Amino acid sequence: MTRSALGTSVVSRRRFLTTTGVAAAGATLLARAPAALGQQVRELNVWHTEVEPQTVKTIQDTSIAEFERKFPGFKVKQQALGWGDLNTKLLASLAAGSPPDLTHLNPFMTASLYVKNLLRPMDELIRALGESDIHEATLKLQYFDGKYYGVTHAMGATYFAERRDLREKKGLKPPETYDDMLQLAAALTEGGRYALQMPGEKLYMGFVHPAEWLAGNGGAWVDARTWRPQLNGKAMLEALDYAQKLNKFMPGGWSGQKYLDTLAALATDKIAMAHLSGARTIGYIERYAPETMRDPEHFQPMLRPHGPSGQKGVSALDGENWAVFTQSKYPNEAFEFLRLFYKKEHYMAYCHSVPIHLTPIFKSMINDPEYLSHPRIKKWKSWHDVMVNGLRTNRFLPIGFSRPEDNRLPFLAELDGSSIVADMVVEVMVSGKPPKAEADRAQRRAEELLTQLGHKRWS
Repeated sequence: MTRSALGTSVVSRRRFLTTTGVAAAGATLLARAPAALGQQVRELNVWHTEVEPQTVKTIQDTSIAEFERKFPGFKVKQQALGWGDLNTKLLASLAAGSPPDLTHLNPFMTASLYVKNLLRPMDELIRALGESDIHEATLKLQYFDGKYYGVTHAMGATYFAERRDLREKKGLKPPETYDDMLQLAAALTEGGRYALQMPGEKLYMGFVHPAEWLAGNGGAWVDARTWRPQLNGKAMLEALDYAQKLNKFMPGGWSGQKYLDTLAALATDKIAMAHLSGARTIGYIERYAPETMRDPEHFQPMLRPHGPSGQKGVSALDGENWAVFTQSKYPNEAFEFLRLFYKKEHYMAYCHSVPIHLTPIFKSMINDPEYLSHPRIKKWKSWHDVMVNGLRTNRFLPIGFSRPEDNRLPFLAELDGSSIVADMVVEVMVSGKPPKAEADRAQRRAEELLTQLGHKRWS
């Protein structure tokens, strides 16, 4: 019999519950105590980044409902927060010593919190979920000194979302290099339609896309040994030159528009490619594109091209990890909630709430007929195939990573929080300033930042 994503081993579940302090007998007492003693119902605070209404409702109707039935002395309060709101609110709660019991983190934040001793290990949870079944792309993103400190909630990926029909009419293949992409952009800029548009938000311009450019062009944020920033190195300079050339194929004022604006522009034929897209884009296509075009024959994801110093393009893997803090008020219950969250029927419903973009972390589920039977996945199967093939060929790195080892850098969260890289990219692209001068300025600022943070290893 095929083991479910969570695993059905009675032994493994008992071991998990015992180790986390929620053994069966203890759990029963915990559940009954408030009712017996007249205590106030306790609140388990859970923060996450899945803000779509149907996903929030799915979590409420599955994991939360079962948790509250099992532990009537608790109520779960979920807060769905966007990336920017999450990071700002989370840092404030940690500074005040009152973080949520359970939260999503961006993978680039985890090392910074780990070195500050703010995270609880979750090895027993990982083993109970099925360590060997968790996809290698996410398994050890939060693995430090032999212990796990996070588990990814689900996987997605960033792509170009293209008007496939327009490209194929030109007889052009998906671009493999920067030069290919520039040629495609020139060919698709016609008749009042621009080739592409980037989102103007600082997170994307200052962190997501530059990390992809570095990863796909043989570069890195910092030197692996000395941690000296590499913002004025060859890889970044080539990427900035490419980005500056792309600018002329984008509509004026793009830097003042948001991510969702680019998806609307794609669906309504104002652009031929959205530079930042994921499978969530399908929802915009089905809502705003002409009815005769709401299909993968017209809209298709396209992986990133590589630069002249790179071998293959790299896209960002979108997948925040769950984390439990040393300061969490109810850590044992937080782990119990996660056990229910990953219960197969709950987790299947969660992944189906945003199909394809919420790709399961479990290898056994990704190609499970039950998972693939969802109507949207069946219709947009080619998008699922791009995701699976990208995982198989190592075309993804976590958001903000320039190489796999970046999960150990304890300052990426601070680099993201600064405007150093975003200022460089916008000055080069929008203001047309020389890449070398702006890269040198960004390099000086980044060196000052890492020095102030105590991470300078170079002489």
